[in-house]
Amino acid sequence: MIFLIGFMGSGKTTVGKRLAKALAMEFVDLDELVEQSSGKSITQLFEAGEKSFRVKETAVLKKTSSLQNVIVATGGGTPCFNENMTWMNRHGITIYIKMSTGSLYRRLSQAKEERPLVAGKKGDELKSFVEKVVAEREKYYIKALYTVKGEDLDIKSLAGWIREKQATFN
Repeated sequence: MIFLIGFMGSGKTTVGKRLAKALAMEFVDLDELVEQSSGKSITQLFEAGEKSFRVKETAVLKKTSSLQNVIVATGGGTPCFNENMTWMNRHGITIYIKMSTGSLYRRLSQAKEERPLVAGKKGDELKSFVEKVVAEREKYYIKALYTVKGEDLDIKSLAGWIREKQATFN
């Protein structure tokens, strides 16, 4: 099992889908699993409070332990709560898709989908939020077993690299 981690907008879902195809693995998006298990959208779940959301997210994350040959795109905050980073490192391979705060800001300011933590934030407020939260979360993200640069990430190269490392993954 491979867990993709990184800040919102870093491309975990897009990279995960492409990487799964290149490696002949299944792909799951943790946010989608949370929505399916609760019958509510991520936005609706956040309305009950982030702490409540994180409890549900952790429970769904731990259910992924029964999956095999799968790439899991996590939520941006998943590694930062409830010892999830430690759990993911024990149950699979963690890859941090690291991006500069400038790149994240540009992606999030152009995003078409609404994300609960940045809803209504624009311009300097969004930029400050991204810089602050990335700085807070980085201490969790860097615990990933591997880090890759998110800007201009080459899926074929990453897939090839993973194939080379597979012996050490098991």
